[in-house]
Amino acid sequence: MQQAQTDAGAAMTLARQRLANAEYDAALRWMRQAANLGDNQALQHALQLQQRQQGRLATAQWLQQQLDSDTMAASAVSAAQRAELGLWQDNSVTTVGYQHPQGCQLTLQPVASQQAGVDNWQHLLQQWQTDAQLSQLAVCFLPLHTINSTSLQCSEDSSSLLQCRYQALEELVAKGNFSQLVVVAGRGKASYNNGILQLPDNASLALLRHEFMHILGFIDEYQLPAATAQQVCKSGKFYPNIIVAAANADVSAYLQQWQLGAEDIILTAVESCKHTPLQAYRVVAENNLMRSFELQMPRLYFQLAQQILKQPENLMPVQYYFAYLARQQQNWPRWQHYMQQASELGYSEAQQALAP
Repeated sequence: MQQAQTDAGAAMTLARQRLANAEYDAALRWMRQAANLGDNQALQHALQLQQRQQGRLATAQWLQQQLDSDTMAASAVSAAQRAELGLWQDNSVTTVGYQHPQGCQLTLQPVASQQAGVDNWQHLLQQWQTDAQLSQLAVCFLPLHTINSTSLQCSEDSSSLLQCRYQALEELVAKGNFSQLVVVAGRGKASYNNGILQLPDNASLALLRHEFMHILGFIDEYQLPAATAQQVCKSGKFYPNIIVAAANADVSAYLQQWQLGAEDIILTAVESCKHTPLQAYRVVAENNLMRSFELQMPRLYFQLAQQILKQPENLMPVQYYFAYLARQQQNWPRWQHYMQQASELGYSEAQQALAP
């Protein structure tokens, strides 16, 4: 152990002994010691072990600390390793966006923080363009924006809702010509809230499609959490795919809103509002992507999606959410800026907030 203070080989011998005894924390300490003494192979082993034990974000944070403190030479870490952990040296990856041939009724800005997200987003974008339904929606995607994982700090617990430090995207939102963010980073359960579509970096096209429908106002057709159900389940309230009612649903307002006939829908009870006294009815008979994301999109839902995209000003832009964050910080110039962006996108609540 005394020799390992100055000898990388001795440190790695200790690391291998600890590893053989399943003493992973101790093994990691000695691997790091060998790495700091110049053993580049020890560094590779340390990075792999820490990722398995603590995750990619913790590994990136440790490595960044070593580089910042000059404990480790920058040349010891390859560009590929930095990208894998989300430590972008020039903060840019050359990618192309997607411009729909019929124009952009809705524009989204994709964001990734690690190479896995970059690679998967490019794959998802290609799949979107060849999907029979999605490719017909007048939706555009800007070129991918990369950000250091240590700034975005996305969670990596697959059993819980994915969360990131969205404040790290303030400048991107302030300068961007888009209304929605797609963050492909971290691991966990996907979500859509406040103009931010959050996907794990191993997401499938089916998951992206399901969350995209939330942007358009579709809600889940399985039992919602109690807190969510209290918010969305109001008597007489309807969404593109759901009508909420106390007893027999009155569908006339729904049919008028979407310019449909009674023969176009089939009311089917679902469990969305089970945590409330109200009953939710979907407007199609079959189980579909809003019940389970792997399932198909009904033709009616596709038609409604096309209809909704003709009035994108009704969809809350991410700038409106960032205005709310700025107000919490009492940053009034930034609030004004974000609210002005949302207003220019035609969002009525932003226009009202700016009205004299």
